[in-house]
Amino acid sequence: MFRQVISKIKDNGYEAYLVGGSVRDMILGRDIYDYDICTSAYPEKIKDIFSDYPVIETGIKHGTVTLVYQKIPFEITVFRSEQGYKDHRHPDKVIFGASLEEDLSRRDFTMNAICFDGEEFIDPLKGKEDIESRLIRAVGEPERRFSEDALRILRGLRFACVLGFEIEPKTAAAMRAYAEDLSVISVERIFAELKKAAAGKYFGQVYNQYYDIFARFIPNAVNEKQIFKSKDDAVDALRKLKADKKSIYLAEAYFSAPEDGDIITLLRSYGEECTRFICEKRGLTEALEAVLAEKKPYKVSMLDISGKDILPLTEDKSHIGSILEALLDDVIAGKTENKREILLEKVVDIL
Repeated sequence: MFRQVISKIKDNGYEAYLVGGSVRDMILGRDIYDYDICTSAYPEKIKDIFSDYPVIETGIKHGTVTLVYQKIPFEITVFRSEQGYKDHRHPDKVIFGASLEEDLSRRDFTMNAICFDGEEFIDPLKGKEDIESRLIRAVGEPERRFSEDALRILRGLRFACVLGFEIEPKTAAAMRAYAEDLSVISVERIFAELKKAAAGKYFGQVYNQYYDIFARFIPNAVNEKQIFKSKDDAVDALRKLKADKKSIYLAEAYFSAPEDGDIITLLRSYGEECTRFICEKRGLTEALEAVLAEKKPYKVSMLDISGKDILPLTEDKSHIGSILEALLDDVIAGKTENKREILLEKVVDIL
């Protein structure tokens, strides 16, 4: 699909390339969810070229519009360079009409500074080599990249957590040197990056390796081996980071769930999504998948009977829910088989 968008821009006499994370994920064989295109065409030209499609001015002051092409959003940005980052976050000046090379040289990491024109990769900063070597390397001088925008430090850690890449030594040193600038980043942005990082397969080892950086923006962080000492510390930290209610609930469940609890019991108490989070953090994902594949009941709706089956057997509807819960407990405990006839007999005994 992106090839059609690129071709249409090129057919009108402009350069256009897929760029950034979408190219990185393409090289890694990962699913692509966000399409970013850089081009020599200014936003007004993009609107003219795609006049038959919705073009939204999502970031017009930065030279960016979002094209919705056959129901897929494409973020299209004119080549640009940037000057000055007095607040360690946003450029003081954005200059449009730069060359492709200038545009790529302003980006954060080499793996995010690769272009694809639909046929071949354009990779002047050798980002593809770094991807193949599983390295996160800052574009140009690492100190400059992080002094410009401190959020790049968190992005680098997040990529390490998700991809399992090593951070190149000079890049890692610069992250540590400029970590104090993280104080200018809003807690909402910090939490957004932290949430993605924590969901990564390699979060634990990256957290241990870069604890000195993480501790700067995680309130109540304990040490390299344990992020939080207690549920109260975790919840307090998440609230200070203005975390969403779901994230706070997951943290509470993680600390409340018994260490020796079997997976079915966890599923019964917390549901699949929350149990998956707990199992991921405890290294039990494979065991969870095995339990789910067996389709063992862990919620009332998985029983071979429902309230409609019990209704003709009793005049008191208020007890139907508690009866189903009791049946589920017996099935989980292995006292009763999950078969309709057997469950109905059990209902008669209960009544």
